[in-house]
Amino acid sequence: MCICFKDCPKQFKTKKNLPLNKHYDKLQRRLLLTLLLLYGGMVAIASGRRMEEENFAAGQQESALPNMNVIVDPSNNNNGLTTTTTTETANPTNATTSNVETTPDFCFTMEENMCLNFFNNTAPTANTCMCRQYPNSNSTHNNWYCCNITQLTMVSSCPNYSNWTNLHIYNMTMPEIDLSLSIFQTLQSLAITDGNIVNITKKFSRMNKVKCLNLSNNNLSNVTMKASIQLKFLNLSNNNLTEIPQITPNHNITLDIRQNKRMLCNNLMATIFRGSFKFVSPNSTYCLLDSAFNWFNSTDYIAISQLDIIRRFYTDCPVIQGKGNCTCNPEHMLSAGDPSKNKIFCRVDCSNLGLTELPPKLPENTFQLNITNNNITVIGDHFHNNPTYQSIVKLFADNNHIESMHDLEGTQFMDHFQKLYLRNNHLKRLPEYLLTNVLDSNVGRVIFLGGNKLMCDCNSAKVLKLWLLKRSRDIPDYNEILCRNMPQRIMELQELKVCQSPHDWTDYVYYLIATEVILLVALITKVSYDYWVFKTAGYLPWPASKMPKLPCDWLCES
Repeated sequence: MCICFKDCPKQFKTKKNLPLNKHYDKLQRRLLLTLLLLYGGMVAIASGRRMEEENFAAGQQESALPNMNVIVDPSNNNNGLTTTTTTETANPTNATTSNVETTPDFCFTMEENMCLNFFNNTAPTANTCMCRQYPNSNSTHNNWYCCNITQLTMVSSCPNYSNWTNLHIYNMTMPEIDLSLSIFQTLQSLAITDGNIVNITKKFSRMNKVKCLNLSNNNLSNVTMKASIQLKFLNLSNNNLTEIPQITPNHNITLDIRQNKRMLCNNLMATIFRGSFKFVSPNSTYCLLDSAFNWFNSTDYIAISQLDIIRRFYTDCPVIQGKGNCTCNPEHMLSAGDPSKNKIFCRVDCSNLGLTELPPKLPENTFQLNITNNNITVIGDHFHNNPTYQSIVKLFADNNHIESMHDLEGTQFMDHFQKLYLRNNHLKRLPEYLLTNVLDSNVGRVIFLGGNKLMCDCNSAKVLKLWLLKRSRDIPDYNEILCRNMPQRIMELQELKVCQSPHDWTDYVYYLIATEVILLVALITKVSYDYWVFKTAGYLPWPASKMPKLPCDWLCES
């Protein structure tokens, strides 16, 4: 901007024959232009410095954000090969074991009240027939029932028993029953219930026609019989059995073994593995856990529907083409006081196979996955999208090439995991913001991160080091985390050394401002002196009179 003074004395002339006020105008314009340039430079320098400080502060604040992950410690065995009893935290999928809720139509039972006052106070003898024909019987369904039997002659003494179709014996008291006897061979349905029998021996003859055998409510402790091929329904409920009879493989039979409180899971497992069987109410039929699963002797019950899941553990165990086979083993989880919530889960071991990615599919209810000693780089995709990964709460992933934990953010695994092993991987940064809230939300979760080499900087010395100290209980091997760009551990970083940075131009900003202020004061003093000389002596000093013209000077000349 140019400023002109029109009232300058015309008698004062320069050597170039210009009025003195023209020279003074030039001097003022140069002063204003210099002041504007100096002010602009100072503003630009101060703005750049302020932006840099704000960015650094933002970086410090972001690194100090709370963490959102939680971890629980699995077994001390890195390979996950030790079976343990664990409290249930995951939500496994429901069992798909065949479920039969009703007794089939070809099974005959009579009403209990039909045995009341059976002989009208007449005392029975050993050869007295204690059986009666059931009402509405016919030649096709010749149904009979017997009451209060103490000897089999009370049944065999009845006439024409070889023509009976269905028979129900109520309240039989005998040490054992031999099913190979002739009185049982022509029947299609045989029920011996609500008595006191210790043992069932032998088996039906090859010519028998029995399709339904009901031995419920007899206090049975042993059944040494073998199920015949004709048998379709076997009811052994409400007894004291520890195992079920031998059944021919691929025998299409339905079993009712409810309320046998001494039934052992290992014997049932062997039966289930031999063939396809149906069970009445498998979700509410329980067996005792025992050494078949490498567990200690226990009084804990588990639904037999869970046993059928174990068979699928082996059929669905991952087979990696060109790499090898994973191994799958059962592990049970207990819920205090409610056996219906006790579950069988699977431990999958895919370690030392040279894998470059996670297995595409895991068995149902996979609870623990071991992928140590492989070449896996990314783990988050399957935990986001693969339903077979949703029950995992223990992940062993040591000695891989995993570069980031960020891809686990938002997964169900991070919401309910117990233990996470990521030692000796290629992690570059720790997402403190992701881990803090997760570790705070559930006490007992554990993460192992030793052997990873992180990018270390001033923030690592100021923030990360303190964060690791605070999380020493959740990250037990925090002292084994290393730096990638310097030969030190994170816990060995010293803030005074790490936070020193090379100088740049902004470090000299105050010197530049001071220099500009000095120059500005000197310029103002010189202009003031020239003005004083001009007013008192009527001429400009030599430097001011020799100033060259600028394009803007022409705008103010008349």
